[in-house]
Amino acid sequence: MQATCFRLCSASCLLALLALCASLSAQQPNQNHEEMYTQHLTRVNAQSWVSGQLPMKELAQLKARGFKAIINLRLPSEHALAAEKAEAERLGLRYFSIPVDYDKPREEQLTEYLRLTDDPKNRPTFLHCTMAIRAGAFWMVRRVLREKWSLADAEAEARKIGANDRYVRFARDFIAKHPAP
Repeated sequence: MQATCFRLCSASCLLALLALCASLSAQQPNQNHEEMYTQHLTRVNAQSWVSGQLPMKELAQLKARGFKAIINLRLPSEHALAAEKAEAERLGLRYFSIPVDYDKPREEQLTEYLRLTDDPKNRPTFLHCTMAIRAGAFWMVRRVLREKWSLADAEAEARKIGANDRYVRFARDFIAKHPAP
């Protein structure tokens, strides 16, 4: 008897939860993917912006704002990398792809990123990935090793940009192995 009551109560709770979810989704418009990607758009200094994926139409705005280069950390299989590259180059922006596998970031990719951002011809720079997780961590490394920020301040900024625990650890490990010159 108690087991039957429990199953009926559980089924009633599940139905109520499903009805609530349906009601909430009907009240709120679907989130635009473009808004989702750009939620972490951050101007980190006069020479750099960090973000998730921007809508393709925004590349012309980057050019109009004086950007010189885009550094994309996405894999070629993510979104429309070839189209983004073609549009950036059509606009006269320098375009660099450092394909970082989300599950397997490599130290040499951070080294390449630092090399590119050390070159004044690439500034102002727009750095992005899909959701600013990878980009936030790469930026953290630059803050500490090139701009002499404290690790704590750089990490707080990276998390605000979008870096998660996994990528903050990756950045911390790189910083520990490559002290600032």
